[in-house]
Amino acid sequence: MKQWVLEKLYHPVLFFFLVPVFYLGLGAIFALPYDTFKGLAFLLLYLFVLVNQMLENMLLRIPNSDFEISKPFLLGLELVNVLLLGYFAFRYSWLAFLVLGCYTLIIQLQFLFSYYDLNHVAIIVTTLLKLVLLNGFSFYAQVRFIHPRFIPIYLSLFIPFYLFEVSRIDRPFKKSWLFGLVLSAYGFGVIVLWQFIGWQSLLLLVTFPLAGMFPNTFRRKMTSIFACMFSLVYMGLCFLTLF
Repeated sequence: MKQWVLEKLYHPVLFFFLVPVFYLGLGAIFALPYDTFKGLAFLLLYLFVLVNQMLENMLLRIPNSDFEISKPFLLGLELVNVLLLGYFAFRYSWLAFLVLGCYTLIIQLQFLFSYYDLNHVAIIVTTLLKLVLLNGFSFYAQVRFIHPRFIPIYLSLFIPFYLFEVSRIDRPFKKSWLFGLVLSAYGFGVIVLWQFIGWQSLLLLVTFPLAGMFPNTFRRKMTSIFACMFSLVYMGLCFLTLF
């Protein structure tokens, strides 16, 4: 039964294109009460995150000696990346260029951490950057200011995406630790949403049955499904807070 559920829900290509939405969507949602949605700004920022995600996936394989990188494709992605950074610099500010430039450097150089057995540190840092910095910039791109009150809302997705990223390096977890992390994800998410929508925040628990598969199925496939479903429901509930 569990395997059937995994096969039905696991769509890696769809998830690949959805991930940048989770890193930008919350910022765009909470910008709506302040200004009209700017589709072009969101689309170009989405493209920037997608390009960096592709670069990340390629460069993280460098420590694996049998992996060969396509240099023309890599250079093409880097060119698009630089052009997008230039656009953000002229459209917003040079500070925006520096912030996103630092982000892309950290994302692309994180493979160096593996040579010093610091993969776990790299995962924590990059997950925080993806959720807080990118959602914060997504908010800024819509309204031209930053509001720190939304940072806890962005952080509610940290544990699902931390589990997704850490499953890449096959980090072993005791069942008690894993269960504690999952409970913390739901607890933090419900508490953050409760101040906005009350009991409706409990709807986040509809994804809890997926978490029950973790003890025996802690793999990349399972963590990607959990992160995706948790984030979709969470973003939907965040959208409800606007009404």
